[in-house]
Amino acid sequence: MFRKVLFSVAASLAMAVIVTTAVAYKVPDEIVLERPKGNEPLATWVKEVKFAHGFHAIRVPCQKCHHKESDKTLGEFVACRQCHSADNPKDKTGFYRAWHSEGAPSCLGCHTQRRAAGGDNPVGCTTACHKPG
Repeated sequence: MFRKVLFSVAASLAMAVIVTTAVAYKVPDEIVLERPKGNEPLATWVKEVKFAHGFHAIRVPCQKCHHKESDKTLGEFVACRQCHSADNPKDKTGFYRAWHSEGAPSCLGCHTQRRAAGGDNPVGCTTACHKPG
């Protein structure tokens, strides 16, 4: 009898944690990545990027991209450009490098690594991130 009660309490607590965690994170399905105000595009065809955040969020751990988050701040995400705002494309922590560095957590770096490992990833600036129109 005691085991049944203990099991019921444990199951209820586990369910409460799962539901609370699911409700705590509001993961947007799509986000728009825009240059910080005042940053000039490197080319005229470079526009804002519509990023399939929800698609990536179920496949990649949050901290892979939100690399400055901690267990205490996870779920209270800030816009990438809040930290990555420098206009100089050579600045390693600048806006451009946040997306175009050679390794993760950069988008280009992650996709390049996956493609090299035999994965099927979008290729080309205008076929993936910077689609015309």
